[in-house]
Order: sequence, then C-alpha cells, then structure tokens
Amino acid sequence: MKKMVLLALATLAVATMAIGGTQQGLSFPEDWRTYQHIGSLIITDKNHALHGIHHFYINKKGQDAFMKGEKYPDGTIIVDSVYEIEENGGILNEGRLAFFPVMKKNSRIKETGGWEWAAFSPDGKMLDKDPQKDCLSCHDAVKDADYVFSKPLK
Repeated sequence: MKKMVLLALATLAVATMAIGGTQQGLSFPEDWRTYQHIGSLIITDKNHALHGIHHFYINKKGQDAFMKGEKYPDGTIIVDSVYEIEENGGILNEGRLAFFPVMKKNSRIKETGGWEWAAFSPDGKMLDKDPQKDCLSCHDAVKDADYVFSKPLK
C-alpha cells in the first residue's frame, strides 16, 4: 500500500510539473548544435526582454513540418541561442552568449499551446520563467503557425 501511495504521489508530481506551467521536465538539449539552422533575427530594443541576436535551430523531428508549414509532431525541439549585441560603427555582431529559450512540442499540454517552454543559462541551467507569461504571451500571436514565428526562406 505504501508503494502505491508513493507511486501515486510521484505520478502526480510529474503531471503537475508538465501541466502546471512550470515545465520542469524539459531539459536542455545538449545536442542542439547538430540541429538545422532555421533563421535569425535581431531585437535592438534594449528595453525588450529578448534584446539580442537570435539564431534558431530545429531538431530532425520537426524539420519536415517546418519546411511544409505544417503542425509540428510531438518531440520537435526548437532552440534559440541568444547573444548580446556588440555595435561598432553601425555593425551589429554577436557578443557574449546570453541564454537559450527552448520549446518542445508536447500536444498533451493544452494551456501552453501544446508546447513545453523553458529558458536556460549558457551553462544549461534552467532559468526561472513562467511559460504562459514569458513565452506563450508572445507566441500566441502566431497560434495559426503552431506558435512558431520562423518560416522557411523563399
């Protein structure tokens, strides 16, 4: 009986982490450098929470959906490597690596658009972020594109 109670509590804890918005089950994908580069952007507004130079990468699982503009299959991972901006004579270049926003498709998590969201420090430690407030609030604008801003170049 004690084992059943412990198993039930462990299951509840995992479900709460995955569904409750904390997304603590998402870990930093150490192999992100093997992913396909799908785009870059620069946010120059120093007051913006995501100020910096962004490079986006997608794992093999999501590459076909990305190219076809389809819904992403579960297990798709998109990593954004964000660098500080160094400006010199009107030229913007990557400075120090700042952090990694990561999204992983998990269609069971309805309240965050079917995605797990997290941000990691350059050394891979999870940062304290609220997926609904800090991630979904912006990505909701591209709900019809399965919450992904990046598009293939034409």
